[in-house]
Amino acid sequence: MKVDHLLLLLFWAGSASLCAQYVDGSRFGEVTPADRQLMVAPGDTSAEAYVLYDHLDLGYRYADNQGPSIIETYHRRVKLLKPSSFDRANVTISYDRDDQDVDDLQAVIHLPGGGSILLKPIDFVRDKDSDGYATIKFTFPQVTAGAIVEYSYTLSRRSILTPTVYRFQESVPVRWAEYSALIPPYYKYVILGNQSNYYIQDAKLTKQEFGPNFNTTSYSGNGNRVEHSDLRWVMRDLPAFESQPYTNNADDYIPRVRLQLQAVQYPGRPAQDIFSDWKETVDRLQDRQDFGRYYRNKTNYGKLWKAAEPLLAAADSDRRKIEAAYRFILEHLSWNGDFSILASQTPNDSFSGGKGNSADLNMCLLALLNEAGIPAHPLLVSLRDHGAPIEIYPVINQFDHLMVYTEVDGQPLLLDVNDHDRPAGLPRVAALNHRGWVADKDDPRWIDIDVPPAKRTIMQEITVGEDGVADVALTGRMESYFAFSARSSLREAKTPAEAPLADEILAHFPEMEVTQDGNAGQEEDVNGSLDYSLRLRVPSVGQVLDDYLYVQPFLLTMLDGELDDVETRLYPIDFAYPWQQRFIVYLTVPEGYVLEDVPANVRVRAEDGSMVASFASQVMPNGVISLLFNVTLDRTFYPADHYPGLRDMYRRIIELQETPLVFKRAK
Repeated sequence: MKVDHLLLLLFWAGSASLCAQYVDGSRFGEVTPADRQLMVAPGDTSAEAYVLYDHLDLGYRYADNQGPSIIETYHRRVKLLKPSSFDRANVTISYDRDDQDVDDLQAVIHLPGGGSILLKPIDFVRDKDSDGYATIKFTFPQVTAGAIVEYSYTLSRRSILTPTVYRFQESVPVRWAEYSALIPPYYKYVILGNQSNYYIQDAKLTKQEFGPNFNTTSYSGNGNRVEHSDLRWVMRDLPAFESQPYTNNADDYIPRVRLQLQAVQYPGRPAQDIFSDWKETVDRLQDRQDFGRYYRNKTNYGKLWKAAEPLLAAADSDRRKIEAAYRFILEHLSWNGDFSILASQTPNDSFSGGKGNSADLNMCLLALLNEAGIPAHPLLVSLRDHGAPIEIYPVINQFDHLMVYTEVDGQPLLLDVNDHDRPAGLPRVAALNHRGWVADKDDPRWIDIDVPPAKRTIMQEITVGEDGVADVALTGRMESYFAFSARSSLREAKTPAEAPLADEILAHFPEMEVTQDGNAGQEEDVNGSLDYSLRLRVPSVGQVLDDYLYVQPFLLTMLDGELDDVETRLYPIDFAYPWQQRFIVYLTVPEGYVLEDVPANVRVRAEDGSMVASFASQVMPNGVISLLFNVTLDRTFYPADHYPGLRDMYRRIIELQETPLVFKRAK
């Protein structure tokens, strides 16, 4: 990812609220007759909506008692073309009420036949939740195809560290998208993000009042007016962003502007680095009360340790101590659904309250492990589809989840507490975003987020009747994430058809019936494999046509058709974890039928050896057909330009799992 440094060699002066002029844009409340009459997005007749104008303007304000703050002004105008877009007339603005405020909110709907309706203050419903966030909700009236909804507001933020990331492209076409900024001279920002071909990309110096007068010779003489960096990026006529299956971090492929404060220097004062390198970043984090001090200072976790110590003391190895601490946290705390890299309370308070965010739970685990003499460190990750990790520069707000890094017998062990069905060493799937940063004060470093391959072996004994209906005895052995998913299904299933494996088969054979509830072995031993068996009655496995019987022997799938549904792949293919699947089938058909057509035995291998598939069939002496189908995936990330070579392999695997066996009635 390319990184451009923006040096803002500017000065410090008076106080003002800033908002750039909408050059080549549109004034609030004014729409043209042509826009009212527009009923199709240019170049995209299927679009449900069309963003006519979207603008985020970044400005700054200074208050003597608070210092600087960010003022972000939003202005958005959207044409609703089809009824499927009417949900866009329901708007929710969310913000952190401890750090942010929303003001100057106005909204209007422009009707296609003429006239506009301005919403009143009573139409804006404000609400607060218990976690420090607030919302403003409003709904536009008289919504109809062809209407234009428009709204604007300002969001003030007391932290100037990371202004809002602006994305130009959306899920529907965009006519005009603009990001502008007027940045005081005392702040040095780094610009991180993907570069694009802008319609307008402009940078100049503009004098603007800001801040107090420092009364220094160099900076006085013209009131508080100082030269700001005046920046503007515009893109126009953007098509709808085209998503593709198995794309992780899709946001990385959307053109955007992202700023992070790097340094501050006021007149006559030395420069203050904010984040200069990863070593400085880890030092700052470890010195924070809600990070390093919480798990390193026993005052903050002593109560938790006193309760857990007997269990850890009874464990006779580091591995068992880790598992004891992991299970203790699981049994005494629950996840509140929020992700964070910072704890919301001390480990003692989390233990007393019985719940916390992802950082709270894993901070508790960190405290227990370190107190037990097992070196462990915070592991920060960006969740899947929240953006690929940026390693070249310490962007701290890229991380949204904290885990625990430790080692057993010299091998990394990644810990992530929140689910009884997931053992130590298996992070939640959302955290498998390839790379993570270990916030080790002595050795901060990036590591691969590697997990063991998920494995499952499924054996099916299928007996097909004269009517094509099959009785199936199915047995599966699942490990790693397959076992975790199956255990979760077992806990949540309300009917036999929702149980492991049955739910997958039901998606392809909707008339399936479970004739004998599944039996699970080792379901309480989350560290081991899960054995599961059940009996099914499945219509449509066999299809009788004249003298022929067509049988679909594989009731489950390894790969789905979404992997080969395009000729050109725009984005990388990204599987969450490596896996191995093995399907064994013993097939019995009615007497009098002879196998006439079956796929040839084959073994296919990706060029780099990361994916291997094999298929073999055999007619046994007792007439039973045995089938063996194996697929191994050792690699989780494939660049888009690898797709043409892989596509043929995907198609071959999908063909093997979908091709029926053909039997002919003997004369």
